[in-house]
Amino acid sequence: MTHQILRGLIKVESFTEFIYFKLGTALRKTQKQFNYRYAREYGITVAQSFILFSLLECDGMNIKKLAERLSIDNSAITGLIDRLVKEGLVERRVDPEDRRAFRIFLTDKGCEMAERVYPIAHGFNEQLKSVLTPEQQSALNNLLEVIDRIE
Repeated sequence: MTHQILRGLIKVESFTEFIYFKLGTALRKTQKQFNYRYAREYGITVAQSFILFSLLECDGMNIKKLAERLSIDNSAITGLIDRLVKEGLVERRVDPEDRRAFRIFLTDKGCEMAERVYPIAHGFNEQLKSVLTPEQQSALNNLLEVIDRIE
């Protein structure tokens, strides 16, 4: 009964037209393609690879900074780091500035892995960009920046 009343009072837009539905669908599609190749060939996920790439750029970040950089909450990043530690790709070291915290460092194996998978990530990014005109790329980046600022 409620559904019939709502349909009569307001125009109901299909949820498949919601921007966040479309963004989520696009994200899941690209992650599925990307994760399939990473998992099959290297045994890591996209999220784990972004941790490795971040550490390539700035090894020894604390967990909080790493989570902020990747826009991942602390509990999620902890699980990702746990798996990378288990695989011998990163190691935790006590933060000398705060003995209650840890800094994350690439191991030699982690550095080698990051250097092997980075070309795949870069190539995939280039593949995504290749289907967009420069104007579309700019518009997409602008839209994503606006969405990122939403509280």
